[in-house]
Amino acid sequence: MTQTQRSEQAPRSGANLASWQGAIALAAAMGIGRFVYTPALGAMTAQDAISAEAGALLASANYLGYLVGALLMLIGRRLQQPWPFRIALLILAVTLALMTVPSIGTWFFARTLAGIASAVIFVSVAQAVASRRAEGVDPGIVYAGLGAGVTLTGLVGGLTVSLPWQSQWWVAFGCLVLAMAATWTFDPQPKTVLRVADAAPSGSPAAAPDPRSAAAPSSKPLAIPHPRTSWWLLFLSYGLLGAGYIILGTFLVVQVDAEIGAGLGSWFWVVTGLVAIPSTVIWRSIADRIGPSLAFAFTLVLQTLAGILPVVIGGVTATVIAAALYGFTFISAVMLATGMIHLNVRGAAARLTALYSLGQLAGPLAVLPLVGAGYLGPFLVAAAINGVAMLLAFGLFVSLRRTRRNASDVS
Repeated sequence: MTQTQRSEQAPRSGANLASWQGAIALAAAMGIGRFVYTPALGAMTAQDAISAEAGALLASANYLGYLVGALLMLIGRRLQQPWPFRIALLILAVTLALMTVPSIGTWFFARTLAGIASAVIFVSVAQAVASRRAEGVDPGIVYAGLGAGVTLTGLVGGLTVSLPWQSQWWVAFGCLVLAMAATWTFDPQPKTVLRVADAAPSGSPAAAPDPRSAAAPSSKPLAIPHPRTSWWLLFLSYGLLGAGYIILGTFLVVQVDAEIGAGLGSWFWVVTGLVAIPSTVIWRSIADRIGPSLAFAFTLVLQTLAGILPVVIGGVTATVIAAALYGFTFISAVMLATGMIHLNVRGAAARLTALYSLGQLAGPLAVLPLVGAGYLGPFLVAAAINGVAMLLAFGLFVSLRRTRRNASDVS
């Protein structure tokens, strides 16, 4: 092997390692640290360890913690370093162990703290991945980790359903310790990023510098207009998605139990995760061809359809299709949106995550008065929210296309 080949292979190997470590980190922080609660709550309520009302409040505590964590990452930019990332992993592991203690006060503390730690890890990974596309870090692989974590927690819930409810938390703790060992060397520090979101497709390296600038080093860089409108369209669309997706995710599980059979919620979660794993690679490939903003808009089309199907058609088939559409898009939408943070906005990933988590808090509260009459009302609200987010996403596509045209005119 020549010296040139070795020098080219080293960055590629480093990018592959960063991709897989990012995937494991998201599987740990989101798939295990956050979403293990979905199947675990079923076991806890079935064994009378907690009431349904207290379980809902615990979920809200986790969402609140996630919002606090995102705000911390926004205010404390120095937290985008290896040591806060590692401390967050350690804290997350501790919170899973604390959930085995039969104390409602301990549970509230643990789930709030878990939300904070999950947000720190997620923002760290999202920011690092979005800024390292030129190095070959693959967001399709990274965000597939979230689906893998969801699948794992669903499997654990399904296989331990006859065991004491503490079993799920101990298994999750063990998985998180293993994930922590695998990601301990991950570097979350972001690199310099592009200023325009669609300047290069999400699955390809960053756009090459203008050749005229290279030929004349003394010339000034191109004055690309600041895409302020594009940022706000992305920001608002992603925040609305946070509310719409959590309504669907919450009530589709219950709808599956009602339509197909009680006790299948954990296995539904497995199917959701299995569909989500390849979805990130598929959507990244789509984004390579049509651009991440348009791909993001199409994920919202499918999310909207997932809310409409159970209402308009109803029945088992419509519910299962809606669940599949949900699994195919809810993680990929996050990947595509957080990959479009090259808009010269300080703390973009943290801002997006903060508004998204605020939507998660508001979504279930908004549909609470409708639940007593069934789940079709919440589905319609989710479809309406995601529909507005979809329109904003198409507006984002148009705005970015106009920004690129203006930049071309400047050059």
